[in-house]
Amino acid sequence: MYERCLNEAERILAADKDVIVAVKKVWLEVCREGGAQGFEVPQLSDFTAMLEGDPRFEFFPVRNTLQDDLDNPPDEDTPLEEAEMEQLGFFSGDRVKLKNVELTPTLLGTIIRSKVDRTMDALTKAWELRPEGDQNTEDRLLEILAKTRKLQQDVRKTFSSGRMSRIEAMLKKRRKPSRRKRSPAEPKKNRKQKTAVSRQRTPKRPSTRRRS
Repeated sequence: MYERCLNEAERILAADKDVIVAVKKVWLEVCREGGAQGFEVPQLSDFTAMLEGDPRFEFFPVRNTLQDDLDNPPDEDTPLEEAEMEQLGFFSGDRVKLKNVELTPTLLGTIIRSKVDRTMDALTKAWELRPEGDQNTEDRLLEILAKTRKLQQDVRKTFSSGRMSRIEAMLKKRRKPSRRKRSPAEPKKNRKQKTAVSRQRTPKRPSTRRRS
């Protein structure tokens, strides 16, 4: 059962464009596949431990400190708000990725642009579903939409595919050893021997000095 779940998680992560994915999102998709294919899936906590212990996956835990819990105490409405956010594609908690996938500049740029675009899409849907006659909510949504639109433009400029490709090419070039042809350095002893031999082979010029 466990191996079936892990194989399914590997397949799901390989197909996800975000690369670094919330564990809960992967777990929900594995649960759906388990229901369709007839295999059992453990609880989220056990599933998380399985991913963390498997060498195929790279795990990114999110652990709140005591101060975080004091600053943000649990709210009764949190489960409902969390469910709404998950329906929009936003998940909290631990993250996971396939260990064999390298986070290159090009890939990171794609991930960042995708996340900002998805945030903009979610806010646009929230605007379309806004309550009628609530001016405060409309003003707040318009303000958030404007800021997110500005962020989207900045991200597309800063993390453009062309710019990320140039950075990646530059990094690869720095990693590679120089290909310039250099004559191998000769040991000092050999150079001295060659110099001595060349001096012996060089004929002495006859002296033109007159004898008295």
